[in-house]
Amino acid sequence: LLLLFLCPKVWAETQSVFFFSPNCVEAQKHIAALRLTKAETLLAQEAKDYPNNAAVALLQNSILFYRMVTVQDFSGFKALESSRDSRLQQAKKIPTNSPFHLYAQSEIHLQWGFIKVFHQEYVGAMLEFKNAYQMANQNLEKFPDFKPSLKTVGMFKALLGSTPKNYKWILSVAGLKGNFEQGMSEMESYLKKEYAPDFILDKQLAVFYYGLFSLNFGDKQAAWEFCKQHTNDYPTNLMSCYLRAFTASKVAQNDEAIKVLQNRPKGAEYENFYLLDYLLGQCKLNRLDEDADQALKKFVSFFKGKQLVSDAYRRLSWHYLIHNDLAKYKVYRELSLRQGSSDSEEEKYIKNEIAQGQHPDVIILKARLLFDGGYYAKAEEVIKLRNPDVFKTDYQKLEYNYRLGRIYQEQNKLSKATDCFKLVIKMAPLNTPYYFAPNACLQMGIIYKKMGFTKIAASHLKNVSNYSKAEYLQSISFKAANELEDIEKQ
Repeated sequence: LLLLFLCPKVWAETQSVFFFSPNCVEAQKHIAALRLTKAETLLAQEAKDYPNNAAVALLQNSILFYRMVTVQDFSGFKALESSRDSRLQQAKKIPTNSPFHLYAQSEIHLQWGFIKVFHQEYVGAMLEFKNAYQMANQNLEKFPDFKPSLKTVGMFKALLGSTPKNYKWILSVAGLKGNFEQGMSEMESYLKKEYAPDFILDKQLAVFYYGLFSLNFGDKQAAWEFCKQHTNDYPTNLMSCYLRAFTASKVAQNDEAIKVLQNRPKGAEYENFYLLDYLLGQCKLNRLDEDADQALKKFVSFFKGKQLVSDAYRRLSWHYLIHNDLAKYKVYRELSLRQGSSDSEEEKYIKNEIAQGQHPDVIILKARLLFDGGYYAKAEEVIKLRNPDVFKTDYQKLEYNYRLGRIYQEQNKLSKATDCFKLVIKMAPLNTPYYFAPNACLQMGIIYKKMGFTKIAASHLKNVSNYSKAEYLQSISFKAANELEDIEKQ
């Protein structure tokens, strides 16, 4: 074996091997931090030295994966897609008695699943995910002590297990099933064990999976503590910077998110991660900063993808509205509508306002933004500047009471919150096109569940489905179904 490594040309046409050489380990450090060009240089040399090392193929695919999901420049995508098959072929040449045979294939399929999601090829993405999950499962059965596959299996179990029962038929069609608690436990087990120092990207992905699942389906404060523990390298690592700032922005730590983003690593060696500019602009807008437009303008000017562009323009319009520049508000509102934003009832209402020469209520908008930033006391102070009796439309009345209810809820003023939500439910007909009433039912269910009144909670959660014409009903119903399933387990 030593002779073969010293004379790579001897085995250039034989089966593949898999090992993380010093160059591969160093390349992983650069990939994890989004210094992708440096990683490419190291791997190009490694491919010359050891052309049959399938670890190089996996890491080269990892570079493409990290670039696609962060930069989201899909120009020339078909040419890039051709590399998938050649890398899979090299992985397949790894001996079947090695855990890396299925591991490398599984990870390539997994990465291409995420890439295709961002490219909006959802059927192709599902097939990639199915292959990734099945291969990781098979590998864990053959090699139960091979922990990198445990990370992937745990991720899939948690993802699939977070799907409510009445949606699981979709997964059964694809031959997939999961268990959220088991998946989270397996990822936690992987992260707590001593992992091989060579598997740098595996560790980073496990942190992302576990952290984001905890944030969306678990205890948000625990998710924040976990994130802080695993992203201390954010001053030199753009991926850690993103996870830390994103999590902070979702747990009422808006100031911390801004601090992290303003101190992120910069330099020519890093990829242009413009999603960080979007996040900075969003967080600064939530604080009502006068310069929030700068980061958002940078994002819409340079970002190559389609995700969030319409929303960024909408936030720019909000920025100028709350700073009394109606001319720029109308310009950016129109740019947002041109970007193919959703034809939601909120959008229709705003279009109608613009046509009539009106605009959203500035006080409610400021309160909404402050709430999103976690500035709940300030949001309450601001929204109470508006007398609800002045509102003329159902939309304005519903929005005022719904947002005031959410502000009370996050400050644990639960009696006042339920009073507001009850008013929203009373005011809205069952055929309401707006999301306020079904969301009020959802929040009532969450409140009563928290208080231990599970029967009352379940009743409110079931009422969500009564609003069959409301926008975003599928998303709200999904959350309500998860809450109901959690009640059933108690």
